[in-house]
Amino acid sequence: MTARALAGILPLSDLSRQLGQIADLYQDSWPHWYGPGGSGDARKDLKACLKTPGILPQCLVAVDRALLPIGTVSLRSTSPGSDVYPGAWLTALLVPEALRRNGIGSALVAAAEIEAAQLGFDHILATTGSATTILKNRRWEQIDQVATASGKLAIFRKGLSTR
Repeated sequence: MTARALAGILPLSDLSRQLGQIADLYQDSWPHWYGPGGSGDARKDLKACLKTPGILPQCLVAVDRALLPIGTVSLRSTSPGSDVYPGAWLTALLVPEALRRNGIGSALVAAAEIEAAQLGFDHILATTGSATTILKNRRWEQIDQVATASGKLAIFRKGLSTR
């Protein structure tokens, strides 16, 4: 995959015809979960975002100039830690490795923050072991840790302006 420039971030509902390509991104990025033998179903998870306008879950998609998907982020009510901290959880932050370090991940997080505020949430949460730098650079605060089958993950929180 060659480097492609971010042209915008759109709701999945605007790109529903590309659901298959986006599901392929999920499978390529998280083969242990969405690949053969995994417990997840990428198409089902993405379709759930299409059924809930104005409420969780929601999925946002970064696109290049040809409107091809180059990254995703979702907002959900469940994630490791959501049993202790209810709210909007940033999940499924995905940028293919060849496209990383170009600001796409940060732009997706910023878009998720805006979307969560527009949905009426006064804060947003995330559990991560890999996106710590992006979250810290966007002024998220680490508030806790949670133990998962794959190890400890940091729980982050950011207050939002819902004006």
